[in-house]
Amino acid sequence: MAYRKDRNITGEIPNYRRILAHIIPDRDHAAVYFEQDLDLSRTLPWLEAERERTGKKISFLHLFLAATGRTLNQRPQLNRYAKGWRVYQRDGVTITISVKKSLQDGAKIVLLKVPLTIGDTPESVHDKVVAMVGEGRSGDTHDEKETAFFLMLPGIILSPLVKLVLWLDRWHLLPGFFADPDPMFTSMVCANVGSVGIAPGYHHLYEYGNSSFFATIGAFHDAPTAVEGDVEVHPRVRIKYTFDERVDDALSCALGLAGQVEMIEDPLSFARGIRDFGGSPPR
Repeated sequence: MAYRKDRNITGEIPNYRRILAHIIPDRDHAAVYFEQDLDLSRTLPWLEAERERTGKKISFLHLFLAATGRTLNQRPQLNRYAKGWRVYQRDGVTITISVKKSLQDGAKIVLLKVPLTIGDTPESVHDKVVAMVGEGRSGDTHDEKETAFFLMLPGIILSPLVKLVLWLDRWHLLPGFFADPDPMFTSMVCANVGSVGIAPGYHHLYEYGNSSFFATIGAFHDAPTAVEGDVEVHPRVRIKYTFDERVDDALSCALGLAGQVEMIEDPLSFARGIRDFGGSPPR
């Protein structure tokens, strides 16, 4: 998962997609938007059973990260990004999430860049996140130290230095030691706004960094759901995505995430699939 190992695949993609990098040179101008409306009637009982089985606070976010991480590993065309006039295949999958440094109102928020493999489970993702949260809460993260260093500089020096970093970023010229720990150099940025009880909104894509996805997860809510000709009230959740269409078209992206939807709505199918990658599915 190294920035300098990301592969330039511009010569391998169709010409109509190559020209988009010239027609739409900025990520946010290339943004497309779509949403998922997921039925959680099987998901929430499964998560409760997993918490009881493992004694760990496995949450919907951990399931989402595991399912999305597997999907991006299985579909590398969604794990790409555009920089300058080129398209790159990312070396590995990571998803950046935000967490509070302490469970207090007004506490600082830090970004954690979670590495994800095709065989990760909600439990293994839980363990990764807990370890990273512990490190983030015990001291300043690399991102915080880097930001604090730059802000020590006077504005007359900082402003041209930031412009230089942005120029190097645009042309994929940043050194690996600078980009690799940075949470904005990631497959997806995810904000779980449902954790504070609000509905999701579409978020812009950052020009800095190379994330082609931004996902916002909303609060759980009850809604009428059609089931075999009847109407039932099921728990549901909305997830809204912003995606850089220079990487792939929106329809292909939505279809590519169909498997992720199945894994989230039916976690038993997700657990069974782990056998294909040499893992041990939850009982």
